[in-house]
Amino acid sequence: MLMENFQYYNPTKILFGKDVIDQLCTEASVYGKKCIIIIGQGSVKKSGLYARVLSLMNISGLEHVTFEGVKSNPLYQDAEEAIELAKENKVDLIVAIGGGSVIDTAKAVAMGFYADHSVWDFYLQKAPRPTKALPLLNILTLAATGTEMNSATVLQDTVSGMKKGYSAPCLFPKVSFLDPTFTQTVPLNYTAYGVADLISHSLEQFFGKGDAPLSDLYTASVIKLAIDYGLKIRKDPENFEYRSQIMWLATNALNGTLKAGKNSGDWGVHGLEHTLSVLYDIPHGAGLSIVYPAWLKQHQPQINAKLAFLAKHVFEIQETDEVLAANIFITQLEAFFTQIETPIRLNQADIHINDQEKIISNFKLNKVTGSVYPLGEKEYEEILAKMW
Repeated sequence: MLMENFQYYNPTKILFGKDVIDQLCTEASVYGKKCIIIIGQGSVKKSGLYARVLSLMNISGLEHVTFEGVKSNPLYQDAEEAIELAKENKVDLIVAIGGGSVIDTAKAVAMGFYADHSVWDFYLQKAPRPTKALPLLNILTLAATGTEMNSATVLQDTVSGMKKGYSAPCLFPKVSFLDPTFTQTVPLNYTAYGVADLISHSLEQFFGKGDAPLSDLYTASVIKLAIDYGLKIRKDPENFEYRSQIMWLATNALNGTLKAGKNSGDWGVHGLEHTLSVLYDIPHGAGLSIVYPAWLKQHQPQINAKLAFLAKHVFEIQETDEVLAANIFITQLEAFFTQIETPIRLNQADIHINDQEKIISNFKLNKVTGSVYPLGEKEYEEILAKMW
């Protein structure tokens, strides 16, 4: 296997550390004088962050209108409403305050602003790729998805049962404000889901096609540190240093660095998890911690060498037998997820075995597969059986 050709491009400006949002209006002034603020379901208001942002904008004269109510598994219908609000107010830019769901919705608004069709058409591949989008600035409040430094967005339609991802170069945020302080009040369960998410992003790219030793070692380091700080933060949830490390790990897990020398990754696990999100509204990271061990077990005969590599560099396992080392890695990963109290089986998320046909039907509807390890009906049934 050879290193794959690749293109590395990431234009997002990162401002990291305490009080970096004090620079918000200076950064925003480059892009215009009127913005739409997009937020979730109230946590940024309760924390006082929203009021702080409004104060900064009012002092600087940056006009603003707010769209509120983005859900944790974001809906394209909410993005459509926000697009209409943005158009009515003729905004120049977007400021998103929240986690991955809010930022993903903001990316949809950014490209939908200039479209004369439903933004969902982009996700369904029914519209040409956009070349223009509203400038997006975001203030991150949850370390998990990495969307703050990439061009990807995922939305769902619970009516049809579809959840789709989309990417375009114009969707890279212009500026991302990463202040770990804003994650100190995130509950331990959602902190754990974020850690599971960033580990899953790392693994998806690790199993991509291509021989890239530097990327593989980088990936193993990200996972090892995520496990280290994921355990530490359980004992000291408000520790700024721990929050800082997890935030930067999550950003690096999906900003393009880990896939250098590979294709884009496999992403079959994410496709399988999207079904759990759209059917049961399960937090994305919680779904991933259920699906990934099952996927690893399903494909283990093909990936023993890669799992043995991870066993050595993540858990410092010195076992020379690749099969045994691979088994140890999967066992240790499940043990870690259990330690941080994110589920590893469907019944732990109150998803019952009598829903098997419904789940498989949704896999089929969304045509779930991986780019390196293809999935079909046989694999759906076998992987699902390993999730119970």
